[in-house]
Amino acid sequence: MPKNGSAVIRVTDLTKDYVNDELVTSVLHGLSFEIDNGEFVAIMGPSGSGKSTLMHILGFLDVLTKGSYVFDGRDVSTLAEDELARMRGEKVGFIFQTFNLLPKTSVRENVKLPLLYSDVPASKWDAMAEEAIDSVGLSHRIENLSNQLSGGERQRVAIARALIRQPSIIFADEPTGNLDSKSGAQVMQILQHLNIEHGHTIVLVTHETYTAEHAERIIRIKDGLIESDQPVKNRFVADSDHLLK
Repeated sequence: MPKNGSAVIRVTDLTKDYVNDELVTSVLHGLSFEIDNGEFVAIMGPSGSGKSTLMHILGFLDVLTKGSYVFDGRDVSTLAEDELARMRGEKVGFIFQTFNLLPKTSVRENVKLPLLYSDVPASKWDAMAEEAIDSVGLSHRIENLSNQLSGGERQRVAIARALIRQPSIIFADEPTGNLDSKSGAQVMQILQHLNIEHGHTIVLVTHETYTAEHAERIIRIKDGLIESDQPVKNRFVADSDHLLK
């Protein structure tokens, strides 16, 4: 379901096997799909379906076994590990279920972490962090330590951290899994706002139907195969006028 004819992700016959001694475990079996620039796509499936493995491959955290993966016009399977690491740092933002924040470190410093491994001059770091933190409505918490925040606020810090290098795509792996329903709805509201109002490409991995229905399209995976790939008929669209209120 391309949005503007410009695919940021093009996967063809993607297969992933894990080899332990002589035992081969096949996890993904010949997946093919595209994700267009500016799309919001949810990948759904039960535990063990292969959805997290797929996200790790798409986010350069793992490599495919067979098939092809073209990201932003580049064949990822031909890249060396250092080049994959560079693309991971520059092109991709990650949001995880467990937040992955440094607990006794301020919101500002947590958000600045991706810049430590970048070529961005240190003189620009604070301004970039402040802009990202403001985009998730946490400017009033900028000097608080992350362990002084609620779960929902911690996930918003993680979103700001994912945004700071202005990545081509944001991967969100079960971002509401550790949150209560109100905080989870707020996190999804932010992600949807970033997609609709700012054009960010977002790939969401979830097992929750309500969460997935914030996306435009759902790819359902079962036993390492694509079961369906359909637009969301009754997409839930949050009221951006009440964002973070």
